[in-house]
Amino acid sequence: MHNKLRPLRWEADVVIVGGAVGGASTAHALATVGVSSIVLERAADFPELNRGDILQPLSLSLLDNWGVLRHIKAMGGYDLVASGFYHRVHGFLGEWGFEDLAMAHPHQTVLRHTNLHRALYAAFADHGELVSVHRGAQVSSPLFDDSGEVMRGVTGTIGGEPFEATGEVVVAADGPSSRLRRSAGIQFEQRHTYDFEYMMPTCPRPDAPELEHRTMRYVGADGLTMLIPLDGGTEVRVPLQIPIAENSHWRSLQPRELWRRMVERAPVLESASGEIESGLHTYRVHLSHAERYVKGNLCLVGDAAHVVPPTLGQGMNMAMLDADVLAAVIRRSLDGGDIATGLELYDRVRRPANEIVLASSHEQTLAQSATGPAVDEHVLRDFAWLADPARRREVAERVAGLHNKTAGQLGILDAPGGVRQ
Repeated sequence: MHNKLRPLRWEADVVIVGGAVGGASTAHALATVGVSSIVLERAADFPELNRGDILQPLSLSLLDNWGVLRHIKAMGGYDLVASGFYHRVHGFLGEWGFEDLAMAHPHQTVLRHTNLHRALYAAFADHGELVSVHRGAQVSSPLFDDSGEVMRGVTGTIGGEPFEATGEVVVAADGPSSRLRRSAGIQFEQRHTYDFEYMMPTCPRPDAPELEHRTMRYVGADGLTMLIPLDGGTEVRVPLQIPIAENSHWRSLQPRELWRRMVERAPVLESASGEIESGLHTYRVHLSHAERYVKGNLCLVGDAAHVVPPTLGQGMNMAMLDADVLAAVIRRSLDGGDIATGLELYDRVRRPANEIVLASSHEQTLAQSATGPAVDEHVLRDFAWLADPARRREVAERVAGLHNKTAGQLGILDAPGGVRQ
């Protein structure tokens, strides 16, 4: 029997607090460059969340490199080549897509969030002893060196037993309320709180060719309603924009009435069965950004560093690119020089890039989620850009991540003096 007075002790190059998409992706990216990590995730089971389903083209390339993409395909990942815009009166407004982009995976792939987690964890088996995963680990506080300035790990409990996990670098992937970020005194600026949220019902897919490897977005006076094919295209997620003040009303609707409201917003649903999956979730929408991503030996990834509205489906994908760049920076920092100084490169590279994504997502969120009679009156004018090939390609490139540079493109591991221009 383990001595309760002596904690379990784990050590690796990197300690990752948070084992959702951001943390698991960081572990994969680190293992790919030969860096060991400990992943501490407080949830014992995989989460059942009705959001975070869409993987962008750049993310698919990263996941392929990490050996995760084949698991995503095996679990029913469904490819999406375009996104169409509709109005319940005017009908089809136009679409933009990825097919003409010069990328290894010129499409999105959609997979239920819980299955994406399962795919990430299934792929850990390919990394041998480089990744040590501990689910059900409740982190309680950071560990500092003798100077009290450098974070070297964390303490906590798992299965009722205390533990200490230490490494050269600590990564906070513990979400928007990150305890590690707060303990380091890093400010997290909430830049915009939107006056709506999304209700996320799921139902059988309607008999509609418009959903064949595509998403549908209904815009209009009530705001944005999306249809996202799931489970190999057999079901569809339907994010409904609802005013925050009406949350309790919408959650109290009987299934028949909720279905009527959904069909009213998105008429294409009329051919579906009307069976709504149980367990409705609502999703608040924020725009927030950390003032910095690095402090000493602590680095932030994913929602601990930035929270973005879901309109362009960028949240998970920003986290994966964070992981890719951070892993290369850590590898280079461990190979020589002062680690804390070396880690600053991650902040210099990723934070400005994410600022651009945050701005683009905010702009599109305001445009697509506008409500009121004027939206219906001017919808043909406001979405006329869909007829412009240059504008359509610009949106597709931004969403796909074509202008975001990976660690390889930045030359972090082969540019001793800094980032390749």
